[in-house]
Amino acid sequence: MSERASFILGRALPLGVFGFLLAIQAELAYSGVEQAVAGQLGRAEAMYLLNRVLTVVFFAFLLGIYAVRSKAIAHDHNPLAIAVALIGSFILYGIFLIPGQARSTEVWVLALSDIGLACGMVLALYSLSYLRNRFSIVPEARGLVTTGPYQFVRHPIYLGEIIAGFGLVTPTLFSLHALVLVVFIGAQLTRTYYEERMLRRVYPTYEGYARRTRRLIPFLV
Repeated sequence: MSERASFILGRALPLGVFGFLLAIQAELAYSGVEQAVAGQLGRAEAMYLLNRVLTVVFFAFLLGIYAVRSKAIAHDHNPLAIAVALIGSFILYGIFLIPGQARSTEVWVLALSDIGLACGMVLALYSLSYLRNRFSIVPEARGLVTTGPYQFVRHPIYLGEIIAGFGLVTPTLFSLHALVLVVFIGAQLTRTYYEERMLRRVYPTYEGYARRTRRLIPFLV
């Protein structure tokens, strides 16, 4: 991959996309704050506001990382690795452009959705606080992290995003949105293969870490 293409995929595109998503989520969060100030915040509105705030913090964190991070010491920029990385990163944000069933109005379904979104975002944010400027959409090496949530699973950010993805799709689960979720999970799992192939090549200690730490789900997978 040329230096120009690497700059576009590795910095310019993520900054533009995350900046755009941050602006949208910030506007939604601001509307929720206005409701709260007006005393119009019920349980559902409060959970919605919480998830918007968590999403704003997540995107702001990513934006800061991409603005200041250093050059990678190694990378895997083959077309398939890039494709699954982009799919895994962005496909869920277009889910409501795809026709689906009417959103469930069952209280327990909406509560489960809110809890999944909140728990997933908290885990992703917690994991990102350890990974920090080593984060990348495409497979790139900037250091190895094995502490914090990384001592339990090798890809805790992806686990958090998958949990949040289930929360997002829960109210319209029996529709094409479920297929989008399956594609998203498949892309995330494929990303782990390319990332770990590169990390094994760059860091001799990664093999031992991988043997004692589950890939995605503690004690299971």
